[in-house]
Amino acid sequence: MKFPATKLKTKLQLSFVSIGFISIFITGWQAYENARTALEEVTFQRLTAVRESRRRQIEFYFERIRSDVIAYSNDQLIIRAARLLAASSPGRDSAMASYDRDIRAHLEQQGYYDIFLVTPEGDVAYAVKQEADFGTNLRSGPYRESNIAAVYRAAAASTDRQFARFVDFKPYRPSGFTPAAFVASPVYDGDRMLAVLIFQISIDDINTVMTENSNWQSEGFGQSGETYIVGTDHRMRNDSRFFIEQPQAYYRTLSRVGTDSSVIRAIRNHRTSVLLQEVRTEATEAALSGLTDTRNVLDYRGVRVLSSFAPLNIPDLRWVMLSEIDEIEAFRSVYTLREQLILSGLIILLFAVGLGFGISQTISRPIQALTKVTERFGRGDLDNRAAPRARDEIGLLAQTFNTMADKIKSHTQQLEEEVQVRRRTEEELVHSQELFRNLSRHLQTVREEERKGIAREIHDELGQNLTTLKLHLSLLIEDLPEDTAAPRAKFQAIIEDIDVTIQSVKRLISDLRPGLLDDLGLVAAIEWQAEEFQRRTGIRCDLHIDPPDISLDADRSTAVFRIFQETLTNIARHAQADQVTIALMTDEAAIMLQVRDNGRGITSDNISNPRSFGLMGIRERAHYWGGATEFHGEPGRGTTVTVTIPLDQTGAVS
Repeated sequence: MKFPATKLKTKLQLSFVSIGFISIFITGWQAYENARTALEEVTFQRLTAVRESRRRQIEFYFERIRSDVIAYSNDQLIIRAARLLAASSPGRDSAMASYDRDIRAHLEQQGYYDIFLVTPEGDVAYAVKQEADFGTNLRSGPYRESNIAAVYRAAAASTDRQFARFVDFKPYRPSGFTPAAFVASPVYDGDRMLAVLIFQISIDDINTVMTENSNWQSEGFGQSGETYIVGTDHRMRNDSRFFIEQPQAYYRTLSRVGTDSSVIRAIRNHRTSVLLQEVRTEATEAALSGLTDTRNVLDYRGVRVLSSFAPLNIPDLRWVMLSEIDEIEAFRSVYTLREQLILSGLIILLFAVGLGFGISQTISRPIQALTKVTERFGRGDLDNRAAPRARDEIGLLAQTFNTMADKIKSHTQQLEEEVQVRRRTEEELVHSQELFRNLSRHLQTVREEERKGIAREIHDELGQNLTTLKLHLSLLIEDLPEDTAAPRAKFQAIIEDIDVTIQSVKRLISDLRPGLLDDLGLVAAIEWQAEEFQRRTGIRCDLHIDPPDISLDADRSTAVFRIFQETLTNIARHAQADQVTIALMTDEAAIMLQVRDNGRGITSDNISNPRSFGLMGIRERAHYWGGATEFHGEPGRGTTVTVTIPLDQTGAVS
């Protein structure tokens, strides 16, 4: 596909626009990228600072709980209460009332959900809230598979007074399936374990720490920033900000990213995303593998965010913390800068377009005038000249064009005169070539007629005379006396000489004009010539004729036969071959003769040699009938001669 040519004025305008656009694009892109990189670095630093602050708070929170459960399990109040529970004496419940007040005060002061004392046998002997788990057995009761039973068994198996074990949050049925975690420590009286002290940890405290009582904006998190904890099950350990602030939009987002409807329904019913919201992202995978880093990733909502993540150092719990903010919000100022850069670029680009239009008009106007003059000059108006108006390079170009036009006009006139002379010469040459070809055709025709006449005269006169002479001599021999042996022998020798002479006359007649060609046609003449050539030279000939009954007019038959004779003559003289393959074929349009030998092969110099009269004769005979000749030779592999002559109605195949 060819595109239309672009004018110089358009090129100049495009050049100005391109230069302006490229400059604006490069400058704007660098400014945008630098600002984006700087803002990204600052945002990551802020997210990391908040993450580290929250991480220290959470780790301190769990360290405080661990220290508290160890200290409280060694407190005399708990030891006495455990003794009382182990005694099973009458009035135990009333005696526990005073202990209950102190334990309840400790629960409210520390913010635990519940406090349990469990006997070594697994009985939940004491609970502040006395929910459904109170009075059950953690070894064989209905909650033996719960996380409180797991933490109890770990503490009950320990002999270390400083032992404390955490278990991760799970939905806890006695507390209405709200997420609950537990920490336990054994209570010893001397060497005797009296009970296991268990604190039930509420998720509310962790939510309070992670959300700062939902004051995200005052903490510098803007509209979309949040910090959350994820466990090894890839589930949240505190509520999502988006669930707290905009629950309906949060549900729609979860549905859009393909969250199972049962999970969304559970979050809605339990009014929490803890242990329900799955966070299986690049950041959580990296943090769970032990990495501390910052990355630009997709979060659990399918939104591109800036994320700062790190694993938490909490005994018995493998948690990670992530601090994130939406990329759109983090880079809002950069996007505003980008829009301003685009607006400024458009203004500068419009100015470049106007400036380019003005300058291109100044430059292109005289060039357009010169172009019009050049076009008229190119169409043959050699008297047309440019009018140089400026004194710059374009004016100099116009003057140069005028000088060139004068010279071209002069040279054109001379060239036209020479062309006329050459045309007349070529016409004369073509006429001479035509006369030469006509003469050559006439000479060939005359020569064939003379050969035919001479062959007929030799046959009719010399042949008959020799036959008559042989007959007379034979009669004389019969009239000689029987005792005249010497004269009889001489006459017999003369008769043999006459036979040799008759054979020579026959060969001479065949060379001049074989009678088979006139009597039996081209096919018989070709077959006879091939046999005669093989007998005379010893070169084997393979002949293929298709169809076998080819019939041509006399003139074309003569031409094909003479070409065949000349080809065999060249093979005998120059080819040094021992085999010749001959093919004579015809169809409704043309007759083709192909002769191939296995000799030394003709060269291109031999083909183009002006003294190769045999090849020249083959070409001229074929050309006379509008045919074509092809010579092809390969050194050491032979030569192929192909002649094709078209047929007309008079020479059509019968």
